Amino acid sequence: MKNINYALIGLGAIAKNHLIAIKSLPIIYRNSTFTVNLKTLYTTHREQKESLGKLIGFENVVDDLEYILRDPDIDVVDICTPNYLHFEEALESINHGKNVYCEKPLTINSIQAKELVDLAQGTSLKNQVALVYRFMRAVSEARAIIKSGIIGEVNSFHFEMLHSGYLNPLRPISWRLEKNKSGGGAIVDLGIHLVDLVRFLIGEIVRVSAFAGTTVKRRKLEDSSQEINVDVDDWGYIMVETEYGAKGVVEVSRVAVGNDRADFVIYCSGGAIKINSENSNESEVFDKNGKRIYLDEKILKEEPFFNEVKNIYPDSKLSMGKMVDLHYTGLVWFFKSLIDGFVPLGTPTFEEAYKDQIVIESIYKSIENNGDFVNI
Repeated sequence: MKNINYALIGLGAIAKNHLIAIKSLPIIYRNSTFTVNLKTLYTTHREQKESLGKLIGFENVVDDLEYILRDPDIDVVDICTPNYLHFEEALESINHGKNVYCEKPLTINSIQAKELVDLAQGTSLKNQVALVYRFMRAVSEARAIIKSGIIGEVNSFHFEMLHSGYLNPLRPISWRLEKNKSGGGAIVDLGIHLVDLVRFLIGEIVRVSAFAGTTVKRRKLEDSSQEINVDVDDWGYIMVETEYGAKGVVEVSRVAVGNDRADFVIYCSGGAIKINSENSNESEVFDKNGKRIYLDEKILKEEPFFNEVKNIYPDSKLSMGKMVDLHYTGLVWFFKSLIDGFVPLGTPTFEEAYKDQIVIESIYKSIENNGDFVNI
């Protein structure tokens, strides 16, 4: 049994999802050949969070990033900080010989992302970005179905991810609502997952046309009566064309009250595939007459990515909730790549995240030009 020494940067909500996943690994992962040792937690709020970090199981809780970078025993750095900090933290981690797992987006712009891609490619270090919807079992199943050609070629699609929490005008300003810290609003926060899924399931995106808006235009600072302008989008509606001619819509919102959901529908020449993220274990497949069909899993097992996700994804009886299940599968996938010494096809590497970033920037360019199509 090999040991992976793990360091975490940040202890916000998303980091806690990662930690729940890691702590559950010995219980859920049946074929594990490794253990994960919670070596060091880095937080800028050490005084407030040291006792929690120790209770979680970290050997060290520090407020000096250099402590992690200089420690030769640390194998993995997991970056769970606000978007604008990712670049420097990933850059320094790679320069100090650490494998990096980073929350999405990789950086706040494609120039920084490309620099990290080039740096990482000059090393033998492993890297991965938390584009975790790739690891939903239903998504991997849909990918296997599309690749098999059982229901023909994709001709159109509609992907939507709708949240509602930002409609509340009393919600204070945060880094997610400041473009220089987040890189964008709903289109970055949610849309990057959908852009990644289009590329992963259907093909590279070659053209986009988009519109977006900000519903709550001013918000108060935390613990203050002062209001400032919000300079990121609350919602986005994006038309997409892929390299193989399939066309579709990607819709995102953080103000969709009463309609919180994530659904992905793919229409093919011989049927359709529907994925409801609340039923993450299987996709629904329909023939050309609209009748639901159930495919022989032997056909799907010919797709390596589906096979590996199936082996890792938590059984429904052991589910920790959709988001933790997704992060669990992504993290196990990454840890396995370290132990096995290779990066499996389909891994959301820095390079994949960079390609997503290029599309996101093209979407914003279209918005600035009143929805004109932008070629990628």
